[in-house]
Amino acid sequence: METKQSAEAKWSHGKTIPVRNVQALASDAAELTEEAIKRYIRPASTIDDVVAHSDHSIPIIDLARLLDSQTYRLEAARLKSACEEWGFFQVQNHGIPDTVLENMRNNMEHFFKLPLDEKNRFAQLPGDLQGYGHAFVESENQTLDWCDRLYLVTQPPHDREMRPWPTTPATFRESIESYSCELMRVTGSLMGIIAGNLGVDLDRDTYTSQALRMSYYPACLVAPDKVLGISPHSDICVLTLVWELNLVEGLQIKRQNAWVPVKPHPKALVVNVGDFLEILTNGKYQSIEHRVTINPHKERMSISAFHLPKLDMSVGPLSGILAGGELKKYKTLRVDEVAKVVFSSKLDGKKTKEYAMLGSE
Repeated sequence: METKQSAEAKWSHGKTIPVRNVQALASDAAELTEEAIKRYIRPASTIDDVVAHSDHSIPIIDLARLLDSQTYRLEAARLKSACEEWGFFQVQNHGIPDTVLENMRNNMEHFFKLPLDEKNRFAQLPGDLQGYGHAFVESENQTLDWCDRLYLVTQPPHDREMRPWPTTPATFRESIESYSCELMRVTGSLMGIIAGNLGVDLDRDTYTSQALRMSYYPACLVAPDKVLGISPHSDICVLTLVWELNLVEGLQIKRQNAWVPVKPHPKALVVNVGDFLEILTNGKYQSIEHRVTINPHKERMSISAFHLPKLDMSVGPLSGILAGGELKKYKTLRVDEVAKVVFSSKLDGKKTKEYAMLGSE
């Protein structure tokens, strides 16, 4: 197995067309008209979907109980149910120190308040998704997401490219490092329990790559019900851990043909099953489409941590899953092959699954 990714195979490579900074557009009250934001306006048929009642909420899992031998069995069963029935859950008592979270929050808020010229010092370069900017913009006619983001490959350390890591504020890099390492610990604990629930062995290389997407969703006073922060999609990864920094609602998941709002919990992370975990489990655990809506009065800030396989791995349904004679539903594919497909086009539903299903072209 290769020990270093080639220049052609990185979790940051992808095609995107540069577009205007959304935060600057939103701050210009005189220019903020429907005509000015027409590239963000979506047809009513694509956004006015059924929204489930607020009493539908994703499960909450307690990591401390998962790691306690006296409470493990019951909590592991709850985790199994959450993965099978929802594909999303919140994890509380994750053990990330308050100081790590507070430092990360302060630094990220500081960064997004910087003048645009200062943020653009860490902008994306052509062909690279890392840095400050946008992603998945493939054409001049594409409807855009109402979001700015900072995307960084954070784990393993030898895969990092430090140029796009901000040096303003001065403690930002240190905060990213601490937060990234804490998330690796939480992910390792969750994946250990998930493997136990499935009765399989999981290679740690399946989930030890990590990328962070720090997202800033400005408030939108004009037509907030006609724009989206992120288009409906599923995540390519194994597990995603999301921290909603300022507890502003917006994340919605698709369940039984309705969009279920996720109510942020001040002491929890939102976790979701990714496409590669769906493939590994042969569909027992399914990745779920989700999107982000926009608040007309409040900005929303979040950090999504994608935990991914090594790019030179091949991923397919685990032999332990198929041992009982279950029909194989997914191809075995090299991870970098799948990544090129996903990162070369716009976000659009569950395209990883469509590519990986047996019988697809």
